[in-house]
Amino acid sequence: MRSHFSGYKGWVLFLVFSGTLINAVDRSSLATANTFIAQDLHLSLETMGWVLSAFGWTYLIFNIPAGWLSDRFGTKKVYGIAAFVWSLASAMTGMAKGLGVLLFSRGLVGVGEAANFPAATKVITEHFEESERGTATGIYLAGLRLGFALTPGLMVGLMVAFGSKAHPDWRMAFYITGLGSLLWVVLWMFTYREHRGPKSVTGGVGGEQRVLVGALLKYRNTWAIIFIKFFQDYLYYLFLTWLPGYLIKGRHLDLGHVAFYATLPWIAGMLAQPLIGILSDALIRRGYNVTKVKKTLIVIVQLVSVSVIGAAYAQSAVTAAWLLVLSMAAESASTAILWSIPQDLAPRGRRDPSEES
Repeated sequence: MRSHFSGYKGWVLFLVFSGTLINAVDRSSLATANTFIAQDLHLSLETMGWVLSAFGWTYLIFNIPAGWLSDRFGTKKVYGIAAFVWSLASAMTGMAKGLGVLLFSRGLVGVGEAANFPAATKVITEHFEESERGTATGIYLAGLRLGFALTPGLMVGLMVAFGSKAHPDWRMAFYITGLGSLLWVVLWMFTYREHRGPKSVTGGVGGEQRVLVGALLKYRNTWAIIFIKFFQDYLYYLFLTWLPGYLIKGRHLDLGHVAFYATLPWIAGMLAQPLIGILSDALIRRGYNVTKVKKTLIVIVQLVSVSVIGAAYAQSAVTAAWLLVLSMAAESASTAILWSIPQDLAPRGRRDPSEES
């Protein structure tokens, strides 16, 4: 049977897609503005590296608690509160007059955004069948890449509109993007309905039960996912945190060209994610083994992503840009497949307390 995402199922997919898109804008806005922030606040390149990494540390620490909270209290509450936190924290970045507020605000963005993927993955598991999850995951993850693609142009446009090319107003850009994200929180809280539908789970670690972190670490599948995600994220955060700055400092491009070339790789990633999901689901519906399909696709696209190395040696910005496009398309495709694997492996969680009689 062909996958179809209509009615409320389609609306759920739109919600996690748009939420992930907004997550991307608030996550990557600093990468576009960091050169101008450093100049205004007299911060060194090393110091900005600490600011950019502040998000990553809190994001790392709060991923597991965010997943536990989603299981305990439901995705509606946790996702909504988390989006509220990261939106205000992103707007707070515009208030920074020194290193302290910058570190705190970006760390708080990481705290809120840590819930995005645990919650969104749980939403997909609860609303979509196994043969639909590759496509659904690829579509909602494309929101992240679309957000990254839009952010350079959006941030540059806002900075120039409220300032000038010579003196871009980065503070107003953070106020608008951060506070504007709160509109999604309202949409989510008023339209999303928590759901626990019966879903077939194959190849998982057991039936309906609670599984502790220590128990999960006994499975080689868990370690395989961690291992692959580590290498995916190394490349991902290289693009996310340093690409705009590299184009400005390393390739000496003006703001207009930076917005263009920093956008291309994310557009490629946005297109690659639903396409690889559609391919994966099509192969599974034809009877191919779920595990073999996903393992094979991940290996192939991970190897293609190594093309990023060529960008460092390219003589022209155009050649480097297309190598970056190829690399990000492959990394994004790999991520889409990887995020669908926990949906297949995880046992069904507890029902939402509000649904128990």
